[in-house]
Amino acid sequence: MNQLFIGIILVLGLGGYYLYNENITLKENNAKLEYAVEEQKAAMTAMKESYEKQGKALLNMSRANAEIEKEKAEYLSIFARHNLDVLALKKPGMIELRFNNASEKVMEGLEDDTEKLYNIGADNTPE
Repeated sequence: MNQLFIGIILVLGLGGYYLYNENITLKENNAKLEYAVEEQKAAMTAMKESYEKQGKALLNMSRANAEIEKEKAEYLSIFARHNLDVLALKKPGMIELRFNNASEKVMEGLEDDTEKLYNIGADNTPE
């Protein structure tokens, strides 16, 4: 009978030791999983912020594009209403002055746009 109690105590002791080791392993795995979840949350937050920035940039670009399209339509309507060949023959000084002024504005606009694009590229360079 004594040996039976010793056997039961030995089995219970070994079972307890096994469960204790399993508990330690499970706690370690749980800590690793919690860390992985936190990393995923941080990545999701960064992705969300990036998505929002891209959405705002796209909206701004769409608005700028609409303004450019409107301006283009205005210029095309001016060209459609006026016969520049006839005007240039009748009033060459006036047409030359207007073309030169308009060309200067276009070139200044191109310079400004190029500078903005250059600055955007400079802002995104890694350090």
